[in-house]
Amino acid sequence: MKIHLVRHGKAERESKSGHDFDRSLNKKGIAQTLNLGVYLKSKIDTVELWCSDSVRTRETLESISKACVFSQPKYLIDIYLCSKQDLLHHIWKRKSNDDLLIIGHNFGISDLLSYFVDDSIEMSTSEYYCIDFGDLVSSETSKSTGVIVDQYRPQV
Repeated sequence: MKIHLVRHGKAERESKSGHDFDRSLNKKGIAQTLNLGVYLKSKIDTVELWCSDSVRTRETLESISKACVFSQPKYLIDIYLCSKQDLLHHIWKRKSNDDLLIIGHNFGISDLLSYFVDDSIEMSTSEYYCIDFGDLVSSETSKSTGVIVDQYRPQV
């Protein structure tokens, strides 16, 4: 099983509503995520897709989807700015052992990556990592059980 992690694209500093949840991608973020979609087109085939319900993560998915075709995403409000532990809880209770793509936020998504590969990694905006767990299923993943097999950050 593989878990693909994407941090949302670069976002505006403030939203019109004043709420962090409503921040949109800025011009750089749109360019980053369009570039990332082109990269991912040949990298990701069939995955279960989880996306934070925030505006910037939805827009990240929308941009990536211009190059990639994904099955119906699950928009999860409870992965918005969540912790590594919250993400682990969701992963460990999954019924499917298909590959998983998560589009989320720091610091939870970086902490999750760091936990799985036992290294300290802080993901930048629009950065992508693929972690391979070999024959392990979702409920068997834990600290140091994953290996990074791909990483990409659009340079725009």
